[in-house]
Amino acid sequence: MAVTAITAAPAPGAGGAALARAAAPGGTPLVLETFKGATAPAFTGYNGACLTGAAARPGAPPTGGHALGGCGEAEVGPVPPLDAAPHGYLKLTDAGHDRSGAVLYDHALPASAGLDVTFDVWQYGNDPNTGPPADGASFFLTDGEVNLTAPGAFGGSLGYAKKQQAPPTGPFIDGVEGGYLGVGLDVLGNYFADTEQRGLGCEHQRSPAGQPSMDGDFFERGPNMVTVRGPGNGLDGYCYITATTDFPHSQPPSKPWPSNLPGDLQGPTTSLPAGVSPQEAETLLEVSRRRVGVRLTPGPHPTLTVTVDFGSGPREVLDVAAPAPAPPTYKFGFAASTGHFTDVHLIRNVVIETDEPLPALNLVKQVTEPRPGHLAAGDHVTYEFVVTNGGQVPVTGLHVADPVVGPVTCPVATLAPHETVTCTATYTVTAADVTAGHISNTAVAAGEATTGPVTSPPSSENLDITQPPSLVMEKLAETPGPYHAGQTVHYSYLVTNTGGVTLDDVHVTDDHVTGTTCAATVLTPAGSPGDHATCHGSYVITAADAADGLVTNTAVAFGHEDDRVISSPPSQQTLLIGPPRLTVTKRVTSPAPFLAGSTVQYQYTVTNTGPRVLHDVAVADDRVTDVACALATLAPGQSTACTGMYQVTALDVSLGRVTNIAQAAGLDSDGNAFVSLLTTATIPVGSIPVTG
Repeated sequence: MAVTAITAAPAPGAGGAALARAAAPGGTPLVLETFKGATAPAFTGYNGACLTGAAARPGAPPTGGHALGGCGEAEVGPVPPLDAAPHGYLKLTDAGHDRSGAVLYDHALPASAGLDVTFDVWQYGNDPNTGPPADGASFFLTDGEVNLTAPGAFGGSLGYAKKQQAPPTGPFIDGVEGGYLGVGLDVLGNYFADTEQRGLGCEHQRSPAGQPSMDGDFFERGPNMVTVRGPGNGLDGYCYITATTDFPHSQPPSKPWPSNLPGDLQGPTTSLPAGVSPQEAETLLEVSRRRVGVRLTPGPHPTLTVTVDFGSGPREVLDVAAPAPAPPTYKFGFAASTGHFTDVHLIRNVVIETDEPLPALNLVKQVTEPRPGHLAAGDHVTYEFVVTNGGQVPVTGLHVADPVVGPVTCPVATLAPHETVTCTATYTVTAADVTAGHISNTAVAAGEATTGPVTSPPSSENLDITQPPSLVMEKLAETPGPYHAGQTVHYSYLVTNTGGVTLDDVHVTDDHVTGTTCAATVLTPAGSPGDHATCHGSYVITAADAADGLVTNTAVAFGHEDDRVISSPPSQQTLLIGPPRLTVTKRVTSPAPFLAGSTVQYQYTVTNTGPRVLHDVAVADDRVTDVACALATLAPGQSTACTGMYQVTALDVSLGRVTNIAQAAGLDSDGNAFVSLLTTATIPVGSIPVTG
């Protein structure tokens, strides 16, 4: 989607510098939006975000994501007039209690040349008689491969980080998805602190305020600070990086924590006259305007610089290493909120350009979220190609060539100067890709300018393909039989990771065994050291098991890949308890003598001595090929006769005897196998006498 150009003339002191800066030599302009008009189609509003330049709407803006439009008629506090284009503002909140609003730019911007951002922000209008102003505003960047459709938690998390409502037992609210960097213009000071579990999982990157009890929350604040938090996703990350305080590692002599900013982030405006015109409001609000600059140098190891103009020119307030590596593209948003304390929050004159100039045509190729880490042949991968015209003339006949992915679709054929668009393509994974373990491809964007053909530098992407997660388990009863009531049976379980990812929280559940323990609870991918572990458990045979003649238990191994639960196929084992529940006797019915070539007839009597009906009753004999039984199903106490025969061989004659071994077996209705003890029979054999 094309960026929105600034077309409205800026009010004195309110936008001219931003426009001049955008036109100055240096980086390549990417986004220019004053928010002074009645529309801002490149942005999505969230909750109370609205445009004062648009006509008023009945009621408040819709909850959640929505197209930016007019503000509600019932405004609280000294907000500028509505229907005020071209003198409007982006209003994130009015001065009412428990307000929240955000604006999101869900279009990827190239990150390789760095980023230079300036914007004007107003935070003003609380009633000083009721307490401090709140909460603050934020500018945040996200990974451009992730869809930016919602901000993070509001309140002290300023629409970027995670938080827990009413710690320690309240529910959690996720931070922004794919967060990279959150710059908080923290008026109240809670974004600075790790209260509300903002520091959860950040043991080595905690706010100096730590994680105090909620009773001490007010005093752990860092009011009037610029605070930076790092990458995060869901409930992971968003760790404290730095803030504008002279006490970065130790507690100050008094609280709240002091800020070293050379001015106040909150403006002094507390009221606007009734009937004030849009132009008059601009002039009266000028004293509360703060111009903020956020600069990221080119990666892969960028530096972050933050400047604030309190009215006498920009002042550098932070200079710190940014999280590394930086993503290949950025998306961004603004957010603000109020709670028990309040303020009006306004945004204007957003100017974003690269820190260093882009080439005449720039291309960044990426895989869209959610990244398909586990792929099989036939699966589909969606690629995005972020193309920017870094030159001063239009590029016509725009196209992207990728010999691996195939045809690439672009939304426009002509790219205006400084315009960025996202082209797309879908690729079908092949068996060769799976065998190789990755998909590697390189793309180039091209077109025609007035000076001739123009081509981007190539952009490559390597997508690793991992085997899907999987577990297998083998179960063994280590205690030998026979088994009886009161006996402890020890089991071992060999759990093996047969997939391509590390699995955490590996454990075994057994429907008869409690308290299984595993030698290791983290298993590495298949084929690597640490891909298997042995677990142990035990079970005491009960009187009911003994009466039933058996005990069957079923076990399953589990592991976690992030939030996904992986389980093995169930493993079932049956132990027979007490004496055999199936007996067999055998006798020879053929008369002697037995010579080479003689046929020996055998008869078997099979009896079900247990309490269960047995099916598929059969006899196996190591000498008799086929034993036939009159009945294949035996009720408790029932018997059946079986017969078979064997022909004596010359080898038997040389040995002087024939010994055979037989065993009966059957199944109950649950598929459990019952077998008898072995029974043997030996007959003497001889040769035919030779006569003279």
